[in-house]
This record gives sequence, C-alpha cells and structure tokens, in this order.
Amino acid sequence: MVVAGLVAIALSAGWLLWDNRRLDVTSYEVPVPQLPEAVDGLRIAQVSDLHAASFGSFPDRLVTAVEAAQPDLVAVTGDLIDIRTVELDGVLAVMRQLQQIAPTYFVLGNHEAESVLRGELLSGLEDLGVVILRDEAVTEEIAGSSITLVGLDDPRVDLSAGRDAKSPREILSGLELPEGRATILLAHRPELLDDYAGTGIDLVLAGHAHGGQVRVPGIGALFASHQGWFPELTEGVHSRGETSLVISRGLGNSIAGVRVNNPRELIVVDLRTA
Repeated sequence: MVVAGLVAIALSAGWLLWDNRRLDVTSYEVPVPQLPEAVDGLRIAQVSDLHAASFGSFPDRLVTAVEAAQPDLVAVTGDLIDIRTVELDGVLAVMRQLQQIAPTYFVLGNHEAESVLRGELLSGLEDLGVVILRDEAVTEEIAGSSITLVGLDDPRVDLSAGRDAKSPREILSGLELPEGRATILLAHRPELLDDYAGTGIDLVLAGHAHGGQVRVPGIGALFASHQGWFPELTEGVHSRGETSLVISRGLGNSIAGVRVNNPRELIVVDLRTA
C-alpha cells in the first residue's frame, strides 16, 4: 500500500513537471470583415504573460516556435516581466529575437504597471525597434496593405500613478479609428470584452487570465484574477457582436507557480476575409 502510494505520488509529480514544461502552439482562423483580400491569411503570433522572473531555458523554445510559425507580426499582450523581475537582459534578448522575426508590438500589463523596471523596459524595447502602443492607434503597412493596430495600457498603469483608470470604451471612442480598415486591438485583460466591443474593433488579443491556472476536465478553468471562480474568459476565441476576442493562456507563471492541466501557450492567428 505504501509502495503504491509512493508510485502514485512519483507519477503525479512527473506528470505535473511535464505539464508545466511543455509548450502548446494553438492556431486559430478569425474572420475580419474589413480585411483586404490581398492580405487574406495575415498571420499574427501572440506572446503573452511571459513573466521573466520564471525564465529558465524556456525562451529558446519560444523563439523557435515563433520563427517556425512565420508570422507577419508579433503581438505582445503584456506582463513580459513581473513584480519579482530584477534584471532585463533575458527578456530584452528574447524581444530582440522576436523583432528580428517580424515587426513586434507591445502593450503594458498589470505587472509592468507595478514594476520599478517599467521605464527601463520601455526604453530598452524602443531601442530594439519594438512599437509600444499606449492608449493609441497606428496604421501600418503589413503584408502589403494598411492595418490599424491599437494598444491599451492595463488599468493598473493609471491606478499605480494615483489616477482613476479610464474605461477601454472611453479611450477607444476617443481615438477616432478609421472606418473601412481592419482594426486589431492589443489589450491585456480579456474580462473587459464588453468594453472593447462596439467601438470599431474587429479583433482583440488578450492574456492575463493564465488559462485559469488550474483546469479541471469537463469543467474548465477554476479561478482567474478579476473574474473569480469558474471564469468564462480564460482561453480560446469569443465574440461580442462584430468583435472577436482571442485569449492566450500565457507563457509564464505569476504568483501561483504551478499550472495544472494547463500548458503554456503560443497563439497563432490567421486573419481571413469574412
């Protein structure tokens, strides 16, 4: 009986170690009504919630997976670092490699909002040529056609500075986004989908929820920050009206250091004309 128990513990520990080290590459096709036929199939690699404090050797595998996907652009949707991060050499090295693969865009997550390294991180990313989007929109030539990319700071950025956080709807409504052009939003938090919808956004890329950290077969995510128990918006593709949301389970761990039935995830999105 004791031997059987020890074997069960060893097998469980081995499975948990394997589950926390593996990397899923999840591909989605998302229809975008305003996408020009010339760029049908435009590909985005989404990198989210890397949390550099838990780096190890994982970044090499991530860069290899992004390179293999051959994206037209890389979208980094927050929490590259976290409040435990004490140096930036590793994360900037990864971002240098991603920027060499494809044009790379970045928005701040809640952990960057609280980090004393935030200014240094932003300066380092700018030096690499990474485009940082802070409550703003840019129109870029990608795959031969104009695409509007929008980025929002995480609400914690304002709160950490002692300001009231504006709602995403208020910010997006003030940007005067161009009509008749595919518009993609990078935003850290998926639970704000209702605020993103109906503002001219075709596609939102978000992370933050870490897939619920623990996933129970037949039930799904157990808990997510800012959503509580049994949250709805932790992975996959969701929609509100004309707006689609893709949620990454993330690539690192924050305060909770162990994932259960919830491997790290690189998202690859192919945009299709609707």
